[in-house]
Amino acid sequence: MSLAAENSITKNMVRRFLIRGGTIVPPDKGEVKTADLWVEDGQIAGSSASTVDVIDATDLYVAPGFIDLQVNGGEGRNFEDSSPDEIRKIIDFYVSHGTTSFLPTTVTAPINGIRSTIDRVKQANHPAIIGMHIEGPFISKVRKGAQNPDYILDPSIDKFDELVHGYERFIKIMTLAPERPGANQLISHIREIGAVPSLGHSDATYDQAIAAIEDGIGLFTHMFNAMREFHHRAPGAVGAALMSDVPVELVADGIHVHPGAMKLLYKAKGPDQICLITDAISAAGLADGEYELGGLQVFVKDATVRLADGTLAGSTLTMDRAVKIFMDSTDCSLSEAIRAASLTPARLLGISDHKGSIEVGKDADLVIFDAGFNVHYTIIGGQIAYARDH
Repeated sequence: MSLAAENSITKNMVRRFLIRGGTIVPPDKGEVKTADLWVEDGQIAGSSASTVDVIDATDLYVAPGFIDLQVNGGEGRNFEDSSPDEIRKIIDFYVSHGTTSFLPTTVTAPINGIRSTIDRVKQANHPAIIGMHIEGPFISKVRKGAQNPDYILDPSIDKFDELVHGYERFIKIMTLAPERPGANQLISHIREIGAVPSLGHSDATYDQAIAAIEDGIGLFTHMFNAMREFHHRAPGAVGAALMSDVPVELVADGIHVHPGAMKLLYKAKGPDQICLITDAISAAGLADGEYELGGLQVFVKDATVRLADGTLAGSTLTMDRAVKIFMDSTDCSLSEAIRAASLTPARLLGISDHKGSIEVGKDADLVIFDAGFNVHYTIIGGQIAYARDH
């Protein structure tokens, strides 16, 4: 399938066009149906909009663009060691896989290093960047995973303020271990700047996790991973997440979480409380080999990322694959899988008034893909950011 030859629509400069004959996939409970979709001045428009260009989406699906809440890097670079130009290239890689909104993510590092990463991400000024996810440094050494223990800090409002000063509204998610002394006050403070405090890299017990939810925890970072496991006499943070109405992130690569556990999570939480993420690192898009994450050496074999001791260290996942694997693992509908990759994270971030679904007046952030989940077009704010045939 190619762009309509009679109109020769081109990348980036089109203000008004028609997506013709695609199968529209609503992320809510709307009907999946074949229909035309108009885009004008960066937004979804009504059928009365005049058009000068056409995308032929016959036999293709049209869905809201994917929103990835946690990605560390890709194509050989992590955000922590990349220039603004390199950051734009990392983002473009994921855009080619259907993601239209990102939270570039920092790992545990010196405060000055994290601030430098935030500054360079802002300088990159990519239209898909909607903020940042700060993962650490206020985490548990017991559940550090692939985080560098040399830079883990005690939860502190003063240290947090030093970390985010000048960037407060750019920080959207902050992962921390809520069981650590001082974390409850920090959770409230994170809420005050408009960010979502997330339980992650935490050894919290069930009771501690429930108390943290009452304090304001609004998300569980990469569910099941780097948190206290479920046991029938000690349900842990996993049990608290399953019992609560708090959304969770899910790395749906079939490696971080067994398909059976994904199905259990889907039955317990549903797509309204599951946010698909990649948690991808620099190795995404590249061959097996040796890479780096947060100053630690990581090894990729058969697309699985581990430290030398075998600890999982992020992924090589992309969101198009995550949607397919989630569907295959849970037997959920395509609309439900799309919801977990678009509308649910949009609601978490408080941006569902303009992103996350296909409605007139909302941002024209769209992904167009085939039955094999191969992305043909990614559209951000009404601009064609990726076209497979170009």
